[in-house]
Amino acid sequence: MYEDFQFNEAYNGDAITEIDGIKLPQSYIEFMNEHNGGEGDIGETWLVLYRLEELQEINDDYDVNEFLPNHIIIGSNGGEEFYGIDSNGQFFNVPSMMDEQDVTVLCDDMKDFFEKVNEFWRSL
Repeated sequence: MYEDFQFNEAYNGDAITEIDGIKLPQSYIEFMNEHNGGEGDIGETWLVLYRLEELQEINDDYDVNEFLPNHIIIGSNGGEEFYGIDSNGQFFNVPSMMDEQDVTVLCDDMKDFFEKVNEFWRSL
């Protein structure tokens, strides 16, 4: 479906079910166990999904807990936009300045994530 998106190899490390107290949705865990992120063109934008084992460090480096409490980031567009998961298990987009008022909820299931990201960019 997204032939220009290069998936990573399956995640085979210790189980990671939460980052900074945010429970990862089951659909996301299943996706990451199979693909562990990746990078590429998905139609309307470029998408980078960070590796599961890198999430804690990336969220710490960006001080996400300080700027967006109850949220974690899981990827970006390779530029000024981040994608993440909130404490309700919803996937979202937020500009890199990470202000909670700028969060746009996209979906609540990883199987819809790619299409919802594309819909978000088509609507701008």
